[in-house]
Amino acid sequence: MLVHLDGRLVEEADARIPVFDRGLLYGDGVFESMRAVHGRIFRLEAHLDRLERSASLAEFEGLPDRLVFAGQLRETLAANGLRDARLRLTLTRGAGRPGDYVHASGPPTRIITAAPFTGLDPRLYEEGVGLAVVGRQAVPAAVLDPAIKTTSRLSAVLARREAARAGAFEAALLDAAGHLTEGTTSNIFLVESGRLLTPASDGAALPGVTRAVVLEAAHAAGLPVEERPLPVALLFSADEIFLTNTSWEVLPVTRVDGRPAGGGRPGPRSATLLAGYREQVRRECA
Repeated sequence: MLVHLDGRLVEEADARIPVFDRGLLYGDGVFESMRAVHGRIFRLEAHLDRLERSASLAEFEGLPDRLVFAGQLRETLAANGLRDARLRLTLTRGAGRPGDYVHASGPPTRIITAAPFTGLDPRLYEEGVGLAVVGRQAVPAAVLDPAIKTTSRLSAVLARREAARAGAFEAALLDAAGHLTEGTTSNIFLVESGRLLTPASDGAALPGVTRAVVLEAAHAAGLPVEERPLPVALLFSADEIFLTNTSWEVLPVTRVDGRPAGGGRPGPRSATLLAGYREQVRRECA
């Protein structure tokens, strides 16, 4: 596969960054994951909006214009002969030195990768997946703004490993007050008494691009939506639970901490919103 590295297309095996790159030294980077369908990148502008916001909040400097990023993303798709793909655009602060947390000597490092998108096993949508409420809390907004989609993922990695040991597909992260925030790579939704509930994205969770599309689909379907703090106990009383992200789309949850949840099977609202999401992708990428 060909990789776009600092403005050049290179073979994956030849795509190298310095050992002192701050992304490697400190996880000092931001990223976006995107999906291309029929050769078009779904919600590209929304992803670039979020990338620019992440970079601004992380105090990055010297970034090229978004038109450069858009062009390089499309070049990466075309160079690899891909039409249905998952892309990742990663920025690091560039070269640094061990022990120097402040100064970066270079311009930001820019990496774009692409791989064929096949999606999850269809059985996961038919049967649902397991969710585990893990002991590791979400990183507080006072420590790191969740609006920064950072490459510093160790906390998420450890939470997902804890969930995997419990036999779950994803981890649910709580804040210090015991409210749901998000998964390690997903936004969380619940359906209760005909209402769609999700944690607010103003300081609690990353404002997911797929999350936004699902909210649009819910409004179009006439489903009332509430974005507010959600006690973890709602996971055990909700009529339905599902997760969203670029790769998983709308993924039903049927088990929480090893017990049946949401009726123990995917519900009708999840199916409606999955269909609505896929239809929106089809329309925008036709």
